[in-house]
Amino acid sequence: MIDILVMYPNRDGMTFDEGYYLNHHIPLAMRLLDDYGLKFIRVAKGAEHDSPFYLVTYMGFETKEVFNKAIDEVGSEIFEDISKFTNVEPLIQVGEPVVNDRMP
Repeated sequence: MIDILVMYPNRDGMTFDEGYYLNHHIPLAMRLLDDYGLKFIRVAKGAEHDSPFYLVTYMGFETKEVFNKAIDEVGSEIFEDISKFTNVEPLIQVGEPVVNDRMP
């Protein structure tokens, strides 16, 4: 299993249209990534006004290779949609879980 974290930094002057993100961008990503074995998608909003990240999206894939293939083939459509809901560039981290207890 590989975890993908897409983190939107909480910066002065940032804009973020949550409605668009949750009602359009996430369904778009799910539709495009389902064919590549998307295991889960979870969105967490910063609990505090001064959280370092406004919002973080977690996704799971079976392998890094499968994720890379998805990005190569459909990533451009997902990335092109970002400017429609925010003016910040997300940070993306690909990680290997080291503890996975009581998680899907």
